[in-house]
Amino acid sequence: MASSDSDDNNKIATILATIGTVFWCIQLIPQIWKNYRRKSTDGFPVSMMILWAAAGVFYGMYFIAQSADIALQVQPQIFTALCLITWAQCLYYGKGYSVKKAIAFLFISSIVGAGLQVAAAIPIRNSPHYQSDPSPYYWPILMLGIFAAVCLAGGLVPPYFELAKHHGQAIGISLIFLSIDASGALLSFASLWFPQNKADGSTGYRDYVGMVIYLVDPIMEAGIVLIHFTWWLRIGRHTEKITHDEERALKEEKV
Repeated sequence: MASSDSDDNNKIATILATIGTVFWCIQLIPQIWKNYRRKSTDGFPVSMMILWAAAGVFYGMYFIAQSADIALQVQPQIFTALCLITWAQCLYYGKGYSVKKAIAFLFISSIVGAGLQVAAAIPIRNSPHYQSDPSPYYWPILMLGIFAAVCLAGGLVPPYFELAKHHGQAIGISLIFLSIDASGALLSFASLWFPQNKADGSTGYRDYVGMVIYLVDPIMEAGIVLIHFTWWLRIGRHTEKITHDEERALKEEKV
């Protein structure tokens, strides 16, 4: 019976983590498209992507070191790649870098991030202490989780300053991106509620550190959406009405 429950946990965790990974495969695409369409990253803080790319590297170390579900190991790689692409857009549109220079920064950052993950995760996973008791609370793994959560939360602080500059309006940030990102994080959070089996077949630890990491994201993003919605109630809807009335008046004049 216990074995059956553990197998069910593995299946549920894999399904949820896989769906979460699919969301995180496409999360930043709406933001990348918005930057490309506007030919600008005004209102979208470059520091957010730098911190998120760092968070993705720590995520990768954290889950690779634990031999977590494969979807959770792949997820940070896609997340980091999308963050670096968006960062390269910020360099190109916002900082005036040439295409070649922006791509060079993207390539070098990718190599460094991958190297750091391998250099940190493999030795931790193969350490005698972790091999004897594979736990997410082994201090090096715990520290990686904390670093990931701090970088992720830190990356969501600059958008609040951008909101303050524009009276609460989210000008450069795609709300679709935030919605997809939060959905992926919540699904990944749910997957960690079902602990994976250890190598000996026994039920593993419930990863509360990983849960906290994934909860930071949607909570802070919900704050951004709420502030923008408050701006729309106060100012945005009235501005839209005025714009619509002006366009209608111009059409009537032409007639």
